[in-house]
Amino acid sequence: MIRFSAFCFCVPLLMPALHAADASVLANKAPLFAQSWPLDAVDAPIQVHGGRPKVVPGAHGKSLVLDGKSVIELKDTATLNGENGFTFSVWLNPHVLDAGQQLIAAKNRYSLKERQWSLAVEEGGILRAYLQQDKWHPITAKPLLQAGHWHHVALTVSATQAVLYLNGQPVGETPLSKPLPATQAPITLGGVRDGDRLTQQLHGAVDDARYISRVLTAAEIAKTYKPVTATQEVPKPIAPSETPLWDATAKLPKAAEAPVLDGVVFHVIQPHAPEKDGYIWLHGVGLGWHKGRLYASFGHNKGEENTPGEQARGRVSSDGGQTWADTFTIGAGESDDHAVSHGVFLSHEGALWAFHGSFFGHHLTDIDSSKVHTRAYRLNESTGKWESQGTVIEGGFWPLQEPVKMTDGNWIMSGISVGHGHHAAVAISQGADFTKWDLVVIPAAEGLNMWGESTVIVDGANITNIARYGAKPQALISVSKDYGRTWSTTAPSNLPMATSKPSAGMLSTGQRYLVCTTTADSGGRRTPLTIAVSKPGSSVLSQVFIIRPSVFPQGPGDVADNASLSYPCATEHEGKLYIGYSNGGGRRGNHNSAELAVIPLQSLRVK
Repeated sequence: MIRFSAFCFCVPLLMPALHAADASVLANKAPLFAQSWPLDAVDAPIQVHGGRPKVVPGAHGKSLVLDGKSVIELKDTATLNGENGFTFSVWLNPHVLDAGQQLIAAKNRYSLKERQWSLAVEEGGILRAYLQQDKWHPITAKPLLQAGHWHHVALTVSATQAVLYLNGQPVGETPLSKPLPATQAPITLGGVRDGDRLTQQLHGAVDDARYISRVLTAAEIAKTYKPVTATQEVPKPIAPSETPLWDATAKLPKAAEAPVLDGVVFHVIQPHAPEKDGYIWLHGVGLGWHKGRLYASFGHNKGEENTPGEQARGRVSSDGGQTWADTFTIGAGESDDHAVSHGVFLSHEGALWAFHGSFFGHHLTDIDSSKVHTRAYRLNESTGKWESQGTVIEGGFWPLQEPVKMTDGNWIMSGISVGHGHHAAVAISQGADFTKWDLVVIPAAEGLNMWGESTVIVDGANITNIARYGAKPQALISVSKDYGRTWSTTAPSNLPMATSKPSAGMLSTGQRYLVCTTTADSGGRRTPLTIAVSKPGSSVLSQVFIIRPSVFPQGPGDVADNASLSYPCATEHEGKLYIGYSNGGGRRGNHNSAELAVIPLQSLRVK
């Protein structure tokens, strides 16, 4: 049974969940309000989203172990905004230190523009706090966290400064120019619950969380800390793939070292203009050439991401992307809880097809309730309308790359199978019948927690699948030698890659390419937008070019020093590579514009 306490201290009182030393500290300061969550069972007053934590021995009694899929919500904490300052503390035992940014605790709901504070485990075991002051103000601890070991983490926030503590000692601070913004977001442990979307989840254990409506002094925090020598077993590292993606003899450049491509021309496909069209969310650009015209599609929503308001919309250009006709709708939900979102094109034998991800409700990652599937549409060029061909692929498949014809006569379309591990997946056509596809879900290494948005490179019967890891900034790789029917186990590659959907392929020059963000120091940041290429005929990438940085005053398009350039797609046409991508413009919640980069193939030549 979870022990939960909520007291207003006007005289010295002993809070049942506090230790004697803690109680003596609090007894000397009154009045104050305090809450304690021992976290020794899955019971009220907490709510777990996305799974069920394991109960194991902890720092004090029992603890809850999270596996990167769950978030704990501390009930009735939405009003805890610390108007007079506060102290939040929790015991942490991190199990994985290389899974990207993992939140220990937070009071945020990004889609509702509610951001107040966060405590995070960063790549490599760095402890960092974030405080909202129009933008995030970080505090970084120099001592690194140790996997499997218990650490006491505390954050104090006053009107003028925030201080981060590790194991009873201050490890950093930041001045505050104004109070943190009040939010109605509950305090969460192990990640953020943003609507029905879980993000930045923790791999590790949490124990004994506390919120006190007063700024404890350094002496008080030091007095409450006592080392815990017990350890926890941590997962074994996932073995990297034996198949290289990057040439191990070539230096992978940092973002500041990578050359910027010459001769690139940029255009805006769809601006972010909710004041004109009412749409605030856009993502997942798709491109396709058909009868000399360039078609672009994207997911569009007047509400937020992964909600039933999403529609598949697009535009067409008759001059290679310089100008665009009015926006049209390819597909929309057929009921109030049904959505059709971003997808891909295929032009074949005079017909233009579109394949789009579709889902129900708000629980996208729950395969049973969301029923993610692929719907097909075909353009009626007499009427200009898109005609639905119905559901053509089920099993959670969301298409993310235009179908590529293989030498066996079938087409292969890469994507993700949402649910049951969120593995990378491909769909293989039955010849030229694009209403019938065979779904192949690619196996993953044991313990691999992935969000397998994927792309393929086709080289005869040999197919290379490159997938997003999830929260970790590393490309995943799998290989098929039989036209995509069977695959090696998806495993980490030797190439860092931002936490975004990639786009890859084979150029007519015989060069492989990968569009995403792949530099030595970008981490999970979705900037700059890069393209990695191979030498002609080589199976490994060896050169990285910058397509576009975030700060791009020459335009066109959105410009911001923290602009996210993500979810690219690419298609080759008449000696040029056309790349569509989302530009966040410094906005959050994927409130993107859609942009286009046109690259002459000669700019991508390497020796």
